Amino acid sequence: MKRKILFIITHLELGGAQKQLFTLIKNLDINRYAFYLLSGDYGLLKENFLNIPYLKVYLIKELKREINIFYDLIAFFKIFFYIKKYKFDIIHTHSPKASFLGRWAAFFCGCKDIVYTVHGWPFHKFMPLVTYYFYLFLEKITSKITKKIIVVSNYDLREGIRKIAPKGKFVLIHYGIDTTPLEEIYEKRKERIQKDNLIITVSALKPQKGLDYFLNMAKDVLNEFPYIKFWIIGDGPLKKKIKRKIKRMYLENSVFLKGWVKDLSEAYQEATLFVLTSLWEGLPLAVIEAVICGIPILASNTGGLLDIVKEEKQGKIVDLKELPHFGRKCRKMLQNYTQWNKIVKSERKKIDVKYWGERRMLEEINKLYAEF
Repeated sequence: MKRKILFIITHLELGGAQKQLFTLIKNLDINRYAFYLLSGDYGLLKENFLNIPYLKVYLIKELKREINIFYDLIAFFKIFFYIKKYKFDIIHTHSPKASFLGRWAAFFCGCKDIVYTVHGWPFHKFMPLVTYYFYLFLEKITSKITKKIIVVSNYDLREGIRKIAPKGKFVLIHYGIDTTPLEEIYEKRKERIQKDNLIITVSALKPQKGLDYFLNMAKDVLNEFPYIKFWIIGDGPLKKKIKRKIKRMYLENSVFLKGWVKDLSEAYQEATLFVLTSLWEGLPLAVIEAVICGIPILASNTGGLLDIVKEEKQGKIVDLKELPHFGRKCRKMLQNYTQWNKIVKSERKKIDVKYWGERRMLEEINKLYAEF
């Protein structure tokens, strides 16, 4: 008999958590598992999930990222009765809101095999102390009813052991991606002289991504390199605000909001640098992709990316307190771009691309499920 797995996630936007969940559902053995998905009723990937023929999808319009006691209670009871009805073997939650509501609903339904994937802890130094300790408390108390917590970076593993639960509660499973098209891009980049005219970031347009620093960096860089173009690939709640700031800073002819782009081949082939200005983050999927493509990286040190980006090897890592100096760091890389290209290409040969592939991740997930 197939084991019934319910995946729960807050929404289905084109983000790292959602893309990894899509990979799981598309590639795990349908002869071994029956798949169910519960999510909020929005996101660019919604149709992708709905089009999986063997996946049963239940969308809850009240399940939203923002805290709203009225909607959260409705969402909780809808999750509770859904779990009660189908009696799942494994509940696997993703994203903070859905994971909190989903794990407690599962617990009150008597489910014991509850898994939670942390795509970056929800508490961080950029939030008010009261909010920080509130989220920390929620994670700590909810960890007690969770059988296993999957973390996607060593940084989050250390934070979890230090602040949330004993070591035995955690398992580290790095993201796994389809590396084949990325390796093809790398081969193309390797065989040509790379231009120094395009800086990209792939980022949801929300506060944690620190895109004000990206725009300030662009303004600084353009003073010395006026021909460079900047692409912000992504969308989100801050889109209007960012558009206004681009106009206010007279950057309309240099900085372009590209929206979500499903095929990043062109961006990765042409990119001079990949820049990440995040304030807090788990393990950014786009950074893994950029490293495999052989693109020099300039990134803020959010912790998780250190599992694949090494200082002076894949690029430069900027301490969070140095975020205002991102422009200077970027200019220095551009001034020595030929040398950086050589370094990154040399280090790219040492990357275990197979490790970052989907197969390894799926094997580790299957191994974890088999323990239940």
